[in-house]
Amino acid sequence: MTVSRAWLSWRGRDLLTVSVAGQRADGDAAAQSRAAIARALAEIVDAGFAPDHILRSRLWARDAAARTAASDERRAALAGGKRGGSASFFDAERFADSGDMIIDMIALRAPAAARKTIVEYDPPIAPPLFVALDGMVALSGNTDVSPAFADQIKRIGDKIDRTLDKAGAAWPQVVTLSAFIAKSIDPAVARAAIAARFPRLACPIEISSVVGFSAPEKLIEIETTADLRG
Repeated sequence: MTVSRAWLSWRGRDLLTVSVAGQRADGDAAAQSRAAIARALAEIVDAGFAPDHILRSRLWARDAAARTAASDERRAALAGGKRGGSASFFDAERFADSGDMIIDMIALRAPAAARKTIVEYDPPIAPPLFVALDGMVALSGNTDVSPAFADQIKRIGDKIDRTLDKAGAAWPQVVTLSAFIAKSIDPAVARAAIAARFPRLACPIEISSVVGFSAPEKLIEIETTADLRG
């Protein structure tokens, strides 16, 4: 099983990103996901982080069917306090022949007394609207199914504005904005559109290209993280 670990120190905070790739020797996409998620959780605990201090998780899958299977397994395994902001994509070009999914988990080292707040959509759906832990706020990936790319960015921006306001966060406190765009979209066009929609954004715009999302109409998904202490 392929495992990678990346540490980030941010304003006195320690964050750990663990990435685990599923292996076909473990079975189909669902079985691979169960094994990979269990390994990622074990890596987080071994590094001294609490499982309920997971801030965000991200799934990559070989195709749409594998994305659905992996998402179902993540929902079962990362339940209760282990839930974090979430997103999922599929893109066969990211994979060799050895597996059908990859799980990324990002955990924040927080004081033992810190408790994660999980805020749901209304009505609730699989991912939370956002989670907050020790002053860090992680929004789940936001998408839209409007026919035009520009309209999707506008409506996603409206959702993020409302969610940040609900979380008590302001745009200058946003420390990461990661946009995952369909490969049919020019990254330069996407970057310009995002910058125009979020003029108060102070952090870099990270853009990644993917093949697909949870629905074929979707062309972009945006993850946002804010630091209320910033």
